[in-house]
Amino acid sequence: MSESNPPLPPYPPAPGMPPFGHVMPMTFGQILDRIFRLTRANIWPFLAIGVLPIAVVIVFEAVLFGGLFLAGGIPIPPAHPDPNPAAFLWIAPALLIFYPVMFMVYGIYYGASSYAAVQADHGVKVSAGEAIRHAWSKLGRYVWLYFLRILIIALPILAAVLIIGIGGLLLVYLTPNQDLTNTNPAALFFLVPLGILFYLGAFAYAIYMSLRYALAFPACVHENITASQALERSGKLTHGAKGRIFLMALVIYAIASAAFLIVYALGLFLFAIGAFATGGHIDGHLPLIIALAVIGGLIVLVVILVWSALFMAAYSITFAVFYRDQCLRKDGLLPAPAQ
Repeated sequence: MSESNPPLPPYPPAPGMPPFGHVMPMTFGQILDRIFRLTRANIWPFLAIGVLPIAVVIVFEAVLFGGLFLAGGIPIPPAHPDPNPAAFLWIAPALLIFYPVMFMVYGIYYGASSYAAVQADHGVKVSAGEAIRHAWSKLGRYVWLYFLRILIIALPILAAVLIIGIGGLLLVYLTPNQDLTNTNPAALFFLVPLGILFYLGAFAYAIYMSLRYALAFPACVHENITASQALERSGKLTHGAKGRIFLMALVIYAIASAAFLIVYALGLFLFAIGAFATGGHIDGHLPLIIALAVIGGLIVLVVILVWSALFMAAYSITFAVFYRDQCLRKDGLLPAPAQ
């Protein structure tokens, strides 16, 4: 995380490319300023692109819970407390469909957002439709790249969860009469800290690999290379820059969290004003309160959608800016975009 990355002397722009944007390595403050400017200048395309995965998740949850309700999986009084077995027959196929669909959706999203971010960093503004069409034209490549990144990053965590789960089951079954009060204290003394350390190690590994492959999508988009080549390229580009990328990600997260807290505080303030206006008596204002609650719920949903889309857009732009900056540092110039 503390790898040094000294600035290099300025280099001319790549052949055949106009001299827009930055043509020399930038400082941390310059990168942050550029991210802010690009996000503000391209807010509408990124909002439209960011709505795609969120809308798919909302539609899926609506279909899933609607199906569970119709199948009796969500009992309501005076329904029988045991869920209908048909509910489980509804959940399994839904999940089998959900995960492949979400891999495809997020492959399209990251391909489109990375394409829009790289183009924005080059001074070219593209529409959401153009970005999504580009991602769709290379659907297999972007989905495979997304899957490989997730697999590499999350595999140790999944292994940690699996090992901890198996250890817990063995601990239960090896205990006489499955009575955990008779568990050997020495086993708990060694197994519990070991499981925690293994999980923390897997989590640290996930953070490191996320930083290592942070520039895979911009490289794949700009250089038109395969998924495996993009991962290898990102590993080379992020060498010496993981600390800066991590710090920038923390700064963006802090800014986004502060903005969300401000909006949240404003919502609580408006709620307090409404409660004060009614004097705590809601019976006489019930229709008005229901109408305001519905409107407030819709406003909250829109705010969350916009916040999530901008949050993800800021990260896409961050990685695009770092991609160009690291190309200048490592190669001396930015590779010409592949056709």
